[in-house]
Amino acid sequence: MKSKFIVVNKLGKCLNPKEVFKSDNISSNFKEFLKREAFGIPAKDKNKKPKYLQYANKLGFNWEPNADAGFMQYDYKACFILELVKEYARSLVNKIGLPIYEVRGANVFDMSHPVVEAYAKLYGDRLFQFKSGNKHVVMSYDASYPQFNLAGKYSLSYKDLPFAHFSLSDCYRHEQKGECMLLYRHRRFFMPDLHPYFKDVNEAFKWYPKIEKHIMNACREVNRNYQIIAEVASPEAWEKYKDRIIEIAIRRKRNMLVEIHRDKKDRYWIINVDYKIIDKFRQSREIACIQIDVGNAKRLNISYKDKKNNKKYPAIIHSAVPGGIERYLYMIIDNFKESFPIWLHPVQIRLIPVGEKYIDKCRSILGRYSNDPLRIDIDDRSESVSRRVKQANVELIPYHFVVGQNEFDGKGNIKSLEKAVIDIVSASVDKPFRKYSWPELMSKRVI
Repeated sequence: MKSKFIVVNKLGKCLNPKEVFKSDNISSNFKEFLKREAFGIPAKDKNKKPKYLQYANKLGFNWEPNADAGFMQYDYKACFILELVKEYARSLVNKIGLPIYEVRGANVFDMSHPVVEAYAKLYGDRLFQFKSGNKHVVMSYDASYPQFNLAGKYSLSYKDLPFAHFSLSDCYRHEQKGECMLLYRHRRFFMPDLHPYFKDVNEAFKWYPKIEKHIMNACREVNRNYQIIAEVASPEAWEKYKDRIIEIAIRRKRNMLVEIHRDKKDRYWIINVDYKIIDKFRQSREIACIQIDVGNAKRLNISYKDKKNNKKYPAIIHSAVPGGIERYLYMIIDNFKESFPIWLHPVQIRLIPVGEKYIDKCRSILGRYSNDPLRIDIDDRSESVSRRVKQANVELIPYHFVVGQNEFDGKGNIKSLEKAVIDIVSASVDKPFRKYSWPELMSKRVI
């Protein structure tokens, strides 16, 4: 076998996956995880119209018509959601405690450059590449190129470490047409790429839990649980870093699958930890990762001077917090009713006046809450109340309230509305907020 699989339990004991699978003390999700990852048993779900697509489409996520396969379209609500998640990613990264330098670079690179060619060879046929005039160019697989190009220019001292580069950038991977999957796997996507630089591997392992904490918390906040698989580059790397890898399972108090590669390939990383969910298809889906890189610094001439003025190459962590932007969205839309957070809904409350004379009452309610971090709109269209209530449900709006004479008199739904406002504001603490920019009246809106 090219790989050896081990289960590390929450006490740090290394176990045979087949024996663990037979146990009654593991979750059904971890059993499914072992089937997919350790035993290579495919899921049997034959659902032709996945439920998550219905929610994704209602929120404005679709494939782009007339484009090449694998390119997504974001309608105005989907784009609004996307931008909120980007801000969420930025806020999480800035809580880690590292000095963060947010940068941005190109996403088309010349393959004739030796550094580009060397790094590109790591990714094989999934590179998005084409001819540009007389040049052979490649699209950026992640934000590593721009960040590493910058790091290679710095005159670094050991006193400067650790620090991190961060980018919210569009990335390109030439996924096969039949493998493309809306939100989860496509050819262009957004990545909150984080690359911290450390003096050595020990310092990288020291900071590892501080990065992992925010990945795990983001998952827990939306009522999901990650399954963890730690790929180890070689048996030698396992023996050398075994105790540090086992610490992950002990710290997380859960079973972790370890895959030790035995194919003798020269990998640039020593450990690659993937955080995966078991989705409604019973498939194992990677959402986030943390990778410790010990090869690229030397390859790309990223160095620092130690206390004795010797040239050293830093260890680098590759990560995305809370994961790929669209993949995070996939995770919460896959389990929509339990997982989609209230702070992410483009419209959180809809007011439905029973007649034209109550539109101004609805507007006064909007004015009352104008300084609160919540989004309210008004369906003032000349449709029946029942049809407008149905439309609110179709649009997945969490709260809707009919406004008539009782509300005008300060009765009826007012107390329920006030409670909804409190719940939304409470659930949105420490989360990014923005007002929508489209008309508050549905009669004035493009729909």
